[in-house]
Amino acid sequence: MWEKKVESFFENGENLREKSFFNEALEVYQKALTLCPKEAIWERLRCYQRIGDCLRMIGDFKKAKENFLMALKLAEMTKDELEIADILVNLGLSKRAIGEVIEAKKDFEKALAIYQEWDDPEGEGFCLWAMGGLWRILGQLKKAKETFLEAIFLFEGLDNNKGKGYCFCGLGGVLRVMGRYKESLEYYTKANDLFSKIEDKFGLAYSFCGIANAYRMLNDFKNAFFYFEKAKKIYKDIKDKVSYAYTLWGEGTTLKIQKKYNEAEERFKEAKKLFEITGDKRGMVYVLLGLTELVWLKENKLKIEYLEEVKKILSKSPYALEKCHLLLYEWLFKKNVQWDEIIKCYKKCNSSFLKEYPHLPFNLP
Repeated sequence: MWEKKVESFFENGENLREKSFFNEALEVYQKALTLCPKEAIWERLRCYQRIGDCLRMIGDFKKAKENFLMALKLAEMTKDELEIADILVNLGLSKRAIGEVIEAKKDFEKALAIYQEWDDPEGEGFCLWAMGGLWRILGQLKKAKETFLEAIFLFEGLDNNKGKGYCFCGLGGVLRVMGRYKESLEYYTKANDLFSKIEDKFGLAYSFCGIANAYRMLNDFKNAFFYFEKAKKIYKDIKDKVSYAYTLWGEGTTLKIQKKYNEAEERFKEAKKLFEITGDKRGMVYVLLGLTELVWLKENKLKIEYLEEVKKILSKSPYALEKCHLLLYEWLFKKNVQWDEIIKCYKKCNSSFLKEYPHLPFNLP
């Protein structure tokens, strides 16, 4: 009797999740889990996995990690290697988001080895997409670009538009921080076209935000605001806190460039609250740098606490590109860093966005 109820709940959850209604799907999967007896290994495994998926998509990364660990324990009991690999990738994505980047790398590497051993190109593409984002975080932008291109090649062979779309977005992000803004816009636009065709709501928001940031870096602020608004509308609808926070940061940066300092501050402070809730340390770095600059621009003084907090976060994390950003801001406001040191740092990450001495307000990619 319980089997039919669980299956019914699960099907309902899958329909909601496919439509990007992650909060609603989460409730349904949690109800399904309460109906599963202890011996129902596969059913409980599926529920924990999907609960983890939904929690990750709405930005509750710590709880997502807990659920993926529960799923992994059950998957190891079944000895299904491909199931273990799927969970490892999702577990790694959750760890990556809360700054456990080296641990995430180990999970991705284990998963990739399993997919390659079993000749599973779809799993391999998914894992390579996750690894592309990880290389970006580690500041290995050239490697990130190559990894996304490798994943795109696999997804093209499978005619998997969803996989391709997410890789196009990943590539767009890498190209932006490398300083290649027109190419970034091209890839985000390609992704947006694919997500429109397959009606992927989250993908649309992701690509809208990427398009907006590319326009921001091209100094086309009218289009930047237009696409930020489109992204925000969807993120609000699906209740995704962390992606919404990054969109607020992008919008705040655009307002700062236009010298609309009070509005920029509102966006940064709203984003800061959300990054505190989700535990996204990388997002917090960007908001604190933005607030540092705003206090200087508005009050002509340095709020040293913000830079100290950034320093504290980065001392315990491998965020390489963000460490370059900190050096740049210390050069801008404290004059205690050599310019050559900053250029060397960005060059090591394969980023050439900083082509001349910056002036305030500064457009950080």
